[in-house]
Amino acid sequence: MQERHLVISGFIITALLAAVILNGWVPFWVVALVILAAGVGFTYMLALGQRQQDYLANQQALVRALQDLHKADSYPDLVKNLELALHRVLAGKATAVKVLEANSPAPSEDIAGWEDLFKLAETNSELQVITREDEDWCALPVKCSSPESSQIFLCWKQKHDPAGLPVQDKKNVSTIAAIAAQILTRLNKQHNQEQFLNQLLLTAVKAREDQVPGFSGHGERVALIADILGQQLGLDERERRDLHYAALLHDIGRVSLSQGGDEDHPDRGAAAFPAGDEWDSFREAVRYHHERYDGSGFPEGRKMTDIPLLARILAVADIFDGLTALAPEENRLPSRLACQAIQKATGSGFDPLVVVALQESLDLIEKQLAVLTPPKAGD
Repeated sequence: MQERHLVISGFIITALLAAVILNGWVPFWVVALVILAAGVGFTYMLALGQRQQDYLANQQALVRALQDLHKADSYPDLVKNLELALHRVLAGKATAVKVLEANSPAPSEDIAGWEDLFKLAETNSELQVITREDEDWCALPVKCSSPESSQIFLCWKQKHDPAGLPVQDKKNVSTIAAIAAQILTRLNKQHNQEQFLNQLLLTAVKAREDQVPGFSGHGERVALIADILGQQLGLDERERRDLHYAALLHDIGRVSLSQGGDEDHPDRGAAAFPAGDEWDSFREAVRYHHERYDGSGFPEGRKMTDIPLLARILAVADIFDGLTALAPEENRLPSRLACQAIQKATGSGFDPLVVVALQESLDLIEKQLAVLTPPKAGD
């Protein structure tokens, strides 16, 4: 109702002014002042409207940035989404955006120039800015409540402004850093819980494997190989997690841990998992890890892509460890020869994509396996 009265009043005043001006009842200079005042008022209203639009656009960008952050389910996702968030809130201003770890083994070109800012931010949680030529280099640390967490820095460059960084930009980036710190704390707790669970399972698996000479460490090695293959094949975080635990437990159904025979153990192992859809990927990986790409495996004789992907990866990891570690000492193959043997079975025994992943990641697999103590015949 108040807005309606204002509009009516505006029409009346405008009509009166028009009548006065058109009838020449006031001097010309008064008319000029009235027109000038109207122009100033109109310009101010336009500027105010534009400011409101800019503010709303800025807030919308911040909301979208925070939505991106909350989607992060892993540390790599958080880093990726932080970069996207900075691009959103600094749209059109930042000439470069990076999310860096202070002590990460990142390529030197990634952290070149940022070291001074890192040193300044080590003891100060505030935004750090260094001006170099015509650019402002900015870094804001993400402070996490977990002391063991990695220290992350939100870094960006933008054209130097003598007036300093806009207040709203500082607020937005600080908000992003605060939310990122909360998410990083959550991810650290989640990681610690997963590490505890993994160690618990590993202890149980080792206790069973140690009952049979030469079989000790098989589950751990297969899980390590499968982890690297899964990463090489681009599996997402959930798939890599399921593959890791399935690899640790792939022989859970064996009645005897001796090599060969016991063709019922995949079904028994799969049956050991609880009912529920959330266990499906574990069950399928364990049940079908002895299937072969040409359909010659067991327990169902599945072939090609009818075999679940995790089971196809597990099959390669399992046979690789069998050739290099589980075989009698006189029959064991070096990693390169084992890879060549598996390569010869490409398309018949094993998925070609998984075999290629094994070839491409063999150096890393060798390096990681060297950390584990290889089993000795007769142990």
